[in-house]
Amino acid sequence: MTALTYKVKLSRLRNLSALLSLTSICVIVLIPSLYIAGLVLMNWRSIIEVVFFNPLIGSAYWADILRYLAFSFKIAITTTIIDLLIGLPLAYLVARKEIRGKSLVEDVVTLTLVLPTSGFGFAILIAWSGILESNVVLPIVGVPVLILLAHVALTLPYVVKTLSAALKTVEKAYEIVSLSLGASSITTFRKVTLPMILPSILSSVTLALTRSLGETGATMVVAGVQVTASIAIVKWVFEFKLEPAILLSSLLVIISLALILPAERLTRVRRHKLLPLKRFEYLLFKLERSFPKPFYLLKDIIPLLLVVVLVIYPLTTLLFTVIEYWDRDPYTGKLEGGVVYYLFGPPSYFEKILSATITSLLVALLSTLVSTYMSLLALFVIVKFKYGGFIRALLKIPLIIPTSSLGLSSLLFWSALGLAKPSVWLTILTHITFSVPIIVETTLSTYESANLEPLEEVSRTLGASPYVMAETITIPLIKRGIIAGSILAFAHSLGETGATFLVMGRDVTVPVLVVNMVESLAIPAALFTATYLIGLSLAMFIVIRFILTKE
Repeated sequence: MTALTYKVKLSRLRNLSALLSLTSICVIVLIPSLYIAGLVLMNWRSIIEVVFFNPLIGSAYWADILRYLAFSFKIAITTTIIDLLIGLPLAYLVARKEIRGKSLVEDVVTLTLVLPTSGFGFAILIAWSGILESNVVLPIVGVPVLILLAHVALTLPYVVKTLSAALKTVEKAYEIVSLSLGASSITTFRKVTLPMILPSILSSVTLALTRSLGETGATMVVAGVQVTASIAIVKWVFEFKLEPAILLSSLLVIISLALILPAERLTRVRRHKLLPLKRFEYLLFKLERSFPKPFYLLKDIIPLLLVVVLVIYPLTTLLFTVIEYWDRDPYTGKLEGGVVYYLFGPPSYFEKILSATITSLLVALLSTLVSTYMSLLALFVIVKFKYGGFIRALLKIPLIIPTSSLGLSSLLFWSALGLAKPSVWLTILTHITFSVPIIVETTLSTYESANLEPLEEVSRTLGASPYVMAETITIPLIKRGIIAGSILAFAHSLGETGATFLVMGRDVTVPVLVVNMVESLAIPAALFTATYLIGLSLAMFIVIRFILTKE
């Protein structure tokens, strides 16, 4: 075989692999995510007629959509402000301070990324329902406190992880010079560090905002009679009111994309100028120098205490409540109020939990296996082709779309093709949609940090084919990233609630079962199931942590 023939065959193999990868990404990941927006354009006449000019209720659906969106945005904006107030000092603590237990702080903050949202929402409900009623709202902004607690806990990791990563890239030399010139640490942060990480702040704020807008599982548990946009989609679908559900879903998708895409572009900006404050600069400088030493201690301690309140307190309360209710109701002393009775007595929830566990594990396992294979194909395209960056950006779309919108879009797409109806198989297809981006991002991070290009170039010059090079060099060296990404995707699939509600059919997963138990007031059974589900996710988190920290 001549060298020219070999190069031609090699080029064809590369192009065929790229085509296969792009086709699978488009059909299984991107199109099901965005189909809902196109469906509005294809059915605009019927949607307008039902939503705006309904012969029975007029434009009541449109008024509901606006009300739900306004309520969701009020929650999301309040959540994001609190995230920033807590997350910025926490990110600085993680990135800059050398203290004992720093890795533990980072683990606790990021823990909610792998926790099942319905299980965690129930933990918040149990922890705070004795103190706060479901209709108690935060003064001034009017946001329900229980919903706010759930959203802040679930969105805080996006702010902390993004900002801590940005702070680690900022040279300490700039801060040292500022401090040596007499500026306080607060002034140094405001004048030197903050402008350098402003694009990342905007990006983290946008991620938290879109994540809050799309949160479904925990919100369904703690919302009571309150209805957010994501909950309204699920409610309308089960009531067979598809037109308003489709319109609301597409609006959430468009809003999320309109927020996240400009923010992604801003992250490429190295430095950003803050608005000039020349009039107040001297006063700010004097005020910042007058801050007493206890202030600097409190700015670290208060965020840490808030993380304990937001994450650790609900989880420990749930565990102790399960123990308290194990054999009987602690208040009435009746056996009928205990966990054991609900599991093995006439309610017989143990069989339902076992069946839901099998379904959850099957969905998570199959979706993760397929997603891992697709992710390796996608990795090849992203790394080796000039349009790889664009593909990587597109793959972030399923991660930012609200889960209920993603579930409805996937349901309508695969139903329109006649290839799947609500069932365990449609659930697997839907979970693949968000699992591929998770594995791709984790694997790419490992690939970029491993600096494999020189090794691959040497392998190429020695005549190794792309397949041999991937098998002997690339995959072994990024194995940790592949495994960690796969476990993270498995844990995310295991705890997914919002999208699963719309595509599961009769095949109920454990997170959905928790919501059903809460709605049917089978509280002891919900206590056990939520604790059991959180325990599974915590085990996954420990495995991920072990893999990522292993030398």
